[in-house]
Amino acid sequence: MIELPSCRLPLKIEEITAEWLTSVLCDRYPGTVVREAHIGTVIAGTATKVRLLLSYNEAGHQHLLPPTMWLKGGFIRHDYTYDNSFVNEAKFFGTWGQRLDLNKPKAYWSDWQDGVQGLVLLEDLAARNATFGDASKGMITIDQQAQALEMLARMHAKWWESPELKQLKNFSTAWEAASDIVMQMLRPEYFETCIHHRRCQAYVGPYRDRDRVVAGLRTQWARGREVPQVFSHGDAHLGNMFFEPDGTPGYLDWQSWQEGPYMHDVAYSTIGNLKVEDRRHAEKDLIAGYLAALSANGVANPPSFEDAWSAYRRHAMHGFMWPFTPEEMQPIEIVTAEGDCFGAAVSDLDTFGALGV
Repeated sequence: MIELPSCRLPLKIEEITAEWLTSVLCDRYPGTVVREAHIGTVIAGTATKVRLLLSYNEAGHQHLLPPTMWLKGGFIRHDYTYDNSFVNEAKFFGTWGQRLDLNKPKAYWSDWQDGVQGLVLLEDLAARNATFGDASKGMITIDQQAQALEMLARMHAKWWESPELKQLKNFSTAWEAASDIVMQMLRPEYFETCIHHRRCQAYVGPYRDRDRVVAGLRTQWARGREVPQVFSHGDAHLGNMFFEPDGTPGYLDWQSWQEGPYMHDVAYSTIGNLKVEDRRHAEKDLIAGYLAALSANGVANPPSFEDAWSAYRRHAMHGFMWPFTPEEMQPIEIVTAEGDCFGAAVSDLDTFGALGV
């Protein structure tokens, strides 16, 4: 992390200047001066992504700094803004992310002020001709999901049940602490609006009962402690993935990394990334492949398939929240597409039965 005692982190897009960018890049890239900085595309969401068009002095060119980068952080606020998410992502790229050999964007700089702002200057993946996951435009293939699970297995294996993880927030503790945010999405009037909307069409029978939904979520959070804990991406859905021209997947958006149950990433990814018919056809083989990848990456005693399958059925509950996601955070087309996936899954897997609610 670059310490900037005399240069606070910008909170508004108009505060992103060539002078400020020079101050944050010149430590890692000595002599660099940003001659011009122009604001390009701005994408609002849980975080704001600002595309920067940059020109440099000779030193910047010698460091091979690119003509475009993305600055990601908290610039556009809304009712569901969660300041710590911006700080978390900046911390990831400045700390643990440097130790992970995964396909992810390069970070040129990151810094944070706890409780205020977190910023990271990221590679513009358009330069790789990458494409980006978008559930509203179609799901990925079974082979691509197998590659995604192999990548998650490598990450999980690195700190499988490691004491080092205890310094991180934990999935169960974090969600219990953040229950007010979730309950805001499940307040009775909003729940009724959503459950009768197209976005929840796939939710049938008991999965339309708000009290059982709340009980299922709380039980899943608590039971997350029952399975091996790992370094978890925490939000490994399709919209947080990119794909190389040959289809190889990578992960971006590292706002939710944490210590958590291995199955959280596995179930959230598998159910939300595949067409319903592909998931039904391949989910058991995909879980078996993930367990084999754990062994191949040094986990001496991975879970049995039976234990993993039971955990998978329970952890479908987390993605259940997709169609209740406010439009300030995700477009309605995406929450509807993901709702179709998870609505089918919780019924197929009898998730309430697996949770005992």
